Amino acid sequence: MSSRALLVTLLALVAIWGAVAAVMNATDKHTSTPEKVLNLMAGAPWLQEGASDLSEAERRKQMDATIAQMNLLDFDQRRQMREDGQDVSDRYFQSLNKEEKSYFLQQTVEQHFKSVMKAFNAMSPEDRRKAVERARADMKRNQGDQRGMERMQKEDAQAFEKMVEKGMGAYYEEASAETKMDLAPLLEEMQQRLRSMPGR
Repeated sequence: MSSRALLVTLLALVAIWGAVAAVMNATDKHTSTPEKVLNLMAGAPWLQEGASDLSEAERRKQMDATIAQMNLLDFDQRRQMREDGQDVSDRYFQSLNKEEKSYFLQQTVEQHFKSVMKAFNAMSPEDRRKAVERARADMKRNQGDQRGMERMQKEDAQAFEKMVEKGMGAYYEEASAETKMDLAPLLEEMQQRLRSMPGR
């Protein structure tokens, strides 16, 4: 192989890898992983030892970065995040004040599940019961989702029955911020089920 051919090949490889690096850099802000979200949560400045008080704007900026990455996760990635980092996400959520919890829920849970709630509320009470039971059975098979459901039932022993009777929207409106966060896995499971139904 001549030195000219070797030089052309080398330059082509450098150009290809340069293009790959540019594409990866450009798409990095549009892709997320459970690890990215968990790292943002664990790295929240107010959770660090010796952290000074942050302004409301600084806290919101960090929350928005976390929310943006979390909202890029698909169903399986959210499940993986709960399984791998439930302690991290619980610690993060508990560190938020009441207004921040509400904002976090609005941005990460509520906006994604309005369609699920609407479809669920349109069901008959018997169909709701079946849907909740199926989703709970699926969640029991995925042990990572179990702690939130147990916490929710401890707080409100009749939680699932109320969902069936009142409809999810009515129950959700009355629920505490912690219960809403615990409901997220159930809502995601139901959303996945609704998407897989014929005609959707």
